[in-house]
Amino acid sequence: MTKPIASIVVPTLNEQDFIEQTLKALLNQTVSRDKYEIVVSDSSSSDKTVEIAKRYADKVVVCKKFSAGFGRNFGAKNSSSSLIGFVDADTIVCETWVEGLIEGLEKGIGCTGPIEALEKDSLKMRLFFRWWGLQSRISTALRYPIFPGFNIGARKEDFEKIGGFSTENITTEDIDLGLKLNTLGRIVFSKKMKVKTSVRRLYDIALLPYIWNGVKFAVSGKSRTWQEHRKDF
Repeated sequence: MTKPIASIVVPTLNEQDFIEQTLKALLNQTVSRDKYEIVVSDSSSSDKTVEIAKRYADKVVVCKKFSAGFGRNFGAKNSSSSLIGFVDADTIVCETWVEGLIEGLEKGIGCTGPIEALEKDSLKMRLFFRWWGLQSRISTALRYPIFPGFNIGARKEDFEKIGGFSTENITTEDIDLGLKLNTLGRIVFSKKMKVKTSVRRLYDIALLPYIWNGVKFAVSGKSRTWQEHRKDF
């Protein structure tokens, strides 16, 4: 069997309602299926997530730690390729996503792309994601990349060199990763890496503290904990 060029890691925890459509989108790509593998990294789900994932993924690995950073790192550790992409379990990639990932990582050590809200029933969420996507693109162009964990690619060698995603009790492990990768080389913004992600966890959250937390971390390196973050729900 030919070794895949890229590994796509999908961290999960009780995602039975979303995981199937996420994996189906990853299977519907412009890149030949033998060029990439799909690795689901599950944090000991108690629902049917693993059962569903085994129908579509090349690998399903299970860990006992629940942090987003650890789950992504665990999936990366069990991947077979020199290029890694990260997509959340409630994120739907466009059909050129893997193609954009591979092309992006031929030009730089990390990459990201456009983001949109999956659900369209909230004007507040649509505007928020439009702002988030714009700042992601601009910050990457300005060589101070701030992009979301549900749409990230990195060369495995460099990902491991910086220690992967932070497993500390912070809510900005994705910003932390982007800024650390940026110290090693160029981050590429690829239009082909467009994703739509669910806003379900953000409907009831106070957005200003959410945004301020990211800005504060980017400027000072300080982030609120997950316990502090959940108080806004």
